[in-house]
Amino acid sequence: MASGIWRESEEEQLLKLASSGADAIEIATSMNRSPDAVRSKLKRLHQMGREPISEDVREEVVEFENVALKSEVADLKKAVLGFQEKSAAAEAGVVIPEWKDDWDGNDAWTKAEKLGIREIKKAKLRGKFNVNFPTGPIAIACISDQHIAPGTACDLKRMREDAELIHDTPGLYACLAGDGVDNHIKIQQAYLAARSTPNDQWRLFDHYLKIFGDKILVLISGNHDAWTTQIGGVDYLSKIAENNKLCYAPAEARLKVTVGGQDYDMLIRHQVGRFNSSLNQTHVVKRFWEMNDAPFDIGVIGHHHAAALEAVTKHGKRIYAARPGSYQITTQYAHQYGFEHSIPTCPTFILFPGERRIIGFDDVRDAVWALKGARGE
Repeated sequence: MASGIWRESEEEQLLKLASSGADAIEIATSMNRSPDAVRSKLKRLHQMGREPISEDVREEVVEFENVALKSEVADLKKAVLGFQEKSAAAEAGVVIPEWKDDWDGNDAWTKAEKLGIREIKKAKLRGKFNVNFPTGPIAIACISDQHIAPGTACDLKRMREDAELIHDTPGLYACLAGDGVDNHIKIQQAYLAARSTPNDQWRLFDHYLKIFGDKILVLISGNHDAWTTQIGGVDYLSKIAENNKLCYAPAEARLKVTVGGQDYDMLIRHQVGRFNSSLNQTHVVKRFWEMNDAPFDIGVIGHHHAAALEAVTKHGKRIYAARPGSYQITTQYAHQYGFEHSIPTCPTFILFPGERRIIGFDDVRDAVWALKGARGE
């Protein structure tokens, strides 16, 4: 007696015998099958739409379109084919897994491609801001590396006074360029030696932001701020910015500042991983202007705590390259490795309406004196 599996050639032979008028017993004898197996197979073939079928196994069939039935039949076909494959493989000693990976490469690639397009668009627009002043002149102070940490050599008094000066001076605004807090959670030795916790520092920084009132144009993060993100997965600075209704961007901001119809492009970054020079502090800003995809009229890069300001000519235009100082005058690390004391200066730029005219000052207090004169106050 043959096995229960019907090969395609046997199915064809079965249909030919049935169409010739042979009954189930004759077919069973010819094909070495049982009559019941022949009747059952003929019935299944009929359900699958394969004809002819012998009269002694034919059943009355009502012809109508039934979507649910067609779907069920299709599922049964798959189940039968799967069973037949398993049975054939078992006879051949092949292992068939019960589970198959339903991952669709084309579908996954399409989704990843769309996500990539969206992320590229976000990356190109991230950190870009438009600021419009109907009249002028106005001034923008760039402040970086406050490193708020009670119990350290941090000039909190000068920091507060500068923030109050910006708040009280009409037409004067601020951009904050990162490392507002010391936040030494990444370096264990510094964390253990600190006289304040990161939580205390963040709360003081939040109070510091409120001193400015509505004078902060943009706030970016520095490497000390980003340590919370890197270690804990939470961009805490973005939450503080959101609570204070401030424009925020990680690491870099590009501002298109319009004063009385005149446009100025500003770049504010906390740090750059190349082009730095200990002999020429503004070198990194000038190289960044040359190597970057978009030029700027004013470039400010913090992080090094070394104050510098330079006016240079690029393609027939006068641009400014600046490095803010730091309110953190010194640290144990700076003293040990011979770094000089920092100067808490905030490079400030007066921007005029109607014509492209920029005057840069290495300190906000000098700029306030000039701004009041330019505004006729």
